[in-house]
Amino acid sequence: MNRLLASAAALTLLTSAPAAAQKSPERIQLTDRSSDGAILIRVPVKPYEYTLQFSKDGSSGFLSRVYLMKVRSGPEGYRYIARTLSPGRYRLDSVWQQGSWSACLENGTIEVPVSAGRIAYLGTLGVDQVLQGIQNDAVIRGRTALGMGDFTVARPEDARPLVEGRDEAAVAEARTFAQDVMNGSGARLDVAPVSEVAFNTSAAGRAIKVCG
Repeated sequence: MNRLLASAAALTLLTSAPAAAQKSPERIQLTDRSSDGAILIRVPVKPYEYTLQFSKDGSSGFLSRVYLMKVRSGPEGYRYIARTLSPGRYRLDSVWQQGSWSACLENGTIEVPVSAGRIAYLGTLGVDQVLQGIQNDAVIRGRTALGMGDFTVARPEDARPLVEGRDEAAVAEARTFAQDVMNGSGARLDVAPVSEVAFNTSAAGRAIKVCG
């Protein structure tokens, strides 16, 4: 069975973490004694699924752990996604579309710290340019249909994730969400400091886990 790339421009739009890690906002409950923290992100919803792939503390080479946050398909709009993470700094390395098409963000991405017992609120993550870069690359290479288990990795030089929606009103809305949905955690939400970073995948073996 072939998988089809959903492209807004040229195609028809389609649609390992520790056992204790929680990836649903409704299941996240933090206290002063929590060893983990959480990250909360407001993301655009697309008619297809896409996934954010993070690495921790720059450990993104061969055999390193990756941390995934899926954005399910649906009517276009926005929603909040969250997951628990151990304390450290997390870098967004890749964005995957439908599990087979990926954009490696080595040319420019973001990094955010997570603290125990706290919710690191990133803001609204703009990925439209990145997703369009994935779709354009697939069209150029004639890889808009892939078999199961196959994948492609694009490295767009000018496609970077954007962080917006960190003003007072947006933060108040996120805090209300954390209070109502994340088991009364509104007071634990912090606006996370965001750094712009780049990274190198040229060393032997590094690209295996970082971007693909």
